[in-house]
Amino acid sequence: MSPRKTRSRKVAVGKEVLKKALDLTPFTDEPLRFIDEDGHPVADFSLEDVGLDAAMAVRIYEDMVLTREIDRMAWVLVRQGKAFFHISTTGHEGTFVPQLHTLTEEDWVAPFYRLPASLHVRGIKVEEIFAQYMGTRLDPLKGRQMPGHLGHPDHKLFAHGSGVGSQFAVAIGIARALQYRGKGMCIAYGGDGATSEGHFHSLMNFAGVYNLPVVVTVVNNQYAISVPRSRQTASKTIAIKAMAYGFDGFLLDGNDPIVMYYATKKLAEKARSGEGPSLIEALTYRLDPHSSADDDKRYRTEEEVKYWWEHDTLKRMRTFLEDMGLWDQDREEALRERVKAQIEEALNRAEEAGLPDWEELFHDVYAGETPWHLLEEKHLLAEELKERPLHNPLKGGH
Repeated sequence: MSPRKTRSRKVAVGKEVLKKALDLTPFTDEPLRFIDEDGHPVADFSLEDVGLDAAMAVRIYEDMVLTREIDRMAWVLVRQGKAFFHISTTGHEGTFVPQLHTLTEEDWVAPFYRLPASLHVRGIKVEEIFAQYMGTRLDPLKGRQMPGHLGHPDHKLFAHGSGVGSQFAVAIGIARALQYRGKGMCIAYGGDGATSEGHFHSLMNFAGVYNLPVVVTVVNNQYAISVPRSRQTASKTIAIKAMAYGFDGFLLDGNDPIVMYYATKKLAEKARSGEGPSLIEALTYRLDPHSSADDDKRYRTEEEVKYWWEHDTLKRMRTFLEDMGLWDQDREEALRERVKAQIEEALNRAEEAGLPDWEELFHDVYAGETPWHLLEEKHLLAEELKERPLHNPLKGGH
């Protein structure tokens, strides 16, 4: 084939890819996208075509960078002994950040453990995120949850449990309540491994039957800890499973922030207007080990990880902004300095707040009067602490 014909073929393919993404075509075999693996547009389109303006496009990238640096600092806290566990967000910023930017104040979020570093987009303060990792006084949950399980009632964000996929039950309940109220929708998150749980399918069936206002985002980072997706399901995609539930499923390039924003915005509007649920499969990659307790070298190769780092979602979004004339090296350096200062200031505030009072263990358990057995336990603990004071990991020592 001649170079001219090759170029013509590439242009035609790009236009076809663009059309499928703009049409938000369900049940595709290949992920919908607006930018390619290097960050360049698959074909000519304007920001207005995808529901964006210049300010929002830039803000999404800036928030992705902040999310990445929050996540990197969380790893440092684990190594310093100030947090005992961490589940990484790195590599998923292009999925979470643009999605969260599409939500309104009436919408609810049912998160999972890979989401917290991005929740500043929802209005959570960065110092609150760090405080939750460390369990200090600024933690909205007052140190009662393990790291990475952030919730905040003021921001319509439910605190979730560690059981795989348990947040979907909460999300379906929220969506049913919102349906009664006639306003808002719920976005729910989980990994590809969560779709291997039986209750996931029961809940999706319930969402379809009752036409609930929910957008389910399955973050397919291709591993359920060490189990590859190919050992979890024989389905060609996860999105196709929605066909059996009676609603549409969409396979999206989870490292393309543009398509994640575009699709989620449209599907959230669809849910709010009473047109029912949708399932998004966001195809991405976990660049770090599953958690601070995982050794990913035992089940994947360095070459595989290197490939995905070379196509990191931050690189792709930056390249796109540069192609659009919205970004350059000077702006990049200025952003990095701002983020560095913001991280340091927030971390200092979170640490200096100190640990919550131990009495918080007994608060917010019952709405009314504290029952006798908890009062008895509180008294026993108070006596024990006189002899063995609590260890503060933020100050070192034993």
